[in-house]
Amino acid sequence: MTAAAPPLRPRRVGRSLVLLLPAVLFGLLVTLQWRTQTERSELSVRYNPPLIDAANALQNEQNRLKTELAGLRARLDEIQRNASTQTGAERELQARIDDLLGSAGLTPRAGDGVVIQLDDARNVSVSSRDIDKSICHATDLTDIINTAWKGGADAIAVNDERIVSSSSVYCVGSTIMVNGTLMSPPFNVAAIGPQNGLLGAFDDPAQLQDIKQRRDVQGLGFRVTRASAIHVPAFSGALNVRFAEPH
Repeated sequence: MTAAAPPLRPRRVGRSLVLLLPAVLFGLLVTLQWRTQTERSELSVRYNPPLIDAANALQNEQNRLKTELAGLRARLDEIQRNASTQTGAERELQARIDDLLGSAGLTPRAGDGVVIQLDDARNVSVSSRDIDKSICHATDLTDIINTAWKGGADAIAVNDERIVSSSSVYCVGSTIMVNGTLMSPPFNVAAIGPQNGLLGAFDDPAQLQDIKQRRDVQGLGFRVTRASAIHVPAFSGALNVRFAEPH
């Protein structure tokens, strides 16, 4: 009798396990990633609406407080003007007060300067990974404002919202808040000051490199132009600064 051939089943089972284990692990990884993305999506849906609702409620309350504050400031200005007509010393004091109000951004300004336009990319086909680079961010506005200060700006406003030392610019969901005011693109940043100095600051290759690259590659809207008779309103919010020294 001839010897029987050795059984092949254990070897075949071993080869099957070698192929099966990576497939199972890959399936687990895909499942975990899908669950993670689902949970992120659910968290986004769950928490974004309350965040926006809270921001809208705060916006309405701030608008009411701004109106009340504007009325109180108008009454104070009237009292100061009436008092300043009495003596020369009081008139000098009133002139000093007016100068400080101007330095703090509490009086409107008008003059020549530049207007910076910032907008999301329009009618440009971008991949999903580049969407973040084709839209405006709060940091973009902050960089533009800082560049305008470097260029010698005397007064700045974003969509008619005056920028002062205590101004805040940050994101809430898909919108941007400036001084607590909800805004959406396009953004018009008006800067009063020496036009050549301002244009030189924005044309400097070392400034706003990220914004300029996204403009050239992703189609982000960014343009700086000269402008005359720019109107910048007074700051209408509350000043939380306790100690300051004008420069």
